Amino acid sequence: MTDDPPRVIWARLSGQGRGPARVLDHRAITAAAIAIADEHGIDAVSMRSVAGRMGHSAMALYRHVGSKDDLTELMYDAVLGELDLSGMPSGDWLTDLARLARETRRLHHAHPWIARFGHRPTLGPNAQRLREIGLACVDGLGLDIDAMMDAVSTVLHFTRGYVGQELGERETQERTGLDLAAYQLQVGPYLSQLLQDADLPYLERVVREAEDHPDPDAVFERRLAMVLDGVAARIDRG
Repeated sequence: MTDDPPRVIWARLSGQGRGPARVLDHRAITAAAIAIADEHGIDAVSMRSVAGRMGHSAMALYRHVGSKDDLTELMYDAVLGELDLSGMPSGDWLTDLARLARETRRLHHAHPWIARFGHRPTLGPNAQRLREIGLACVDGLGLDIDAMMDAVSTVLHFTRGYVGQELGERETQERTGLDLAAYQLQVGPYLSQLLQDADLPYLERVVREAEDHPDPDAVFERRLAMVLDGVAARIDRG
């Protein structure tokens, strides 16, 4: 009886060596899959569609990438490599976490499909690089490893939530053909009637006082500052 091959894609790849680049290998397959996802969305990615883009059969791809799950893990890790983490940690942990948040948001806008991934820890080289650098940024603050992970994850979870809202609005505009201003015009009459008929004082304040078309970059920075202030205060309390 032979042992089953390692199920983790990274374990399988580690045994393939670093020989010369080939026309068809996991890197080329991953690049083709990313191109499809960027152009048409993650649901358009399949072994068949990637094979067709590369001019190979789907069976040829399976010799290098064992499954669709393996492929998406390779894709996700590959785009994490686009994060600019140079010079980190800098010694200023608040500046570093703010930069990490901005880079994460930028990456999600460049590859919107990655919002579907990254919820379970992965062991790809770029994910490991991100984890090591992120934790190094908050080292030396007197925190145990759980508190270090809390600090980094709080900032990244806020960022993913914020950019998820942005991407959701973009998808809604594409699906309905209505941008936010057009949507507000559409629901305006009902909203006015609602405010007359119901006791909704805070909704009324939002309608009358809140900025109609806030700059998403400015809102992101303002809310990121609030998150960082909260993390800093929690660390100061010990």
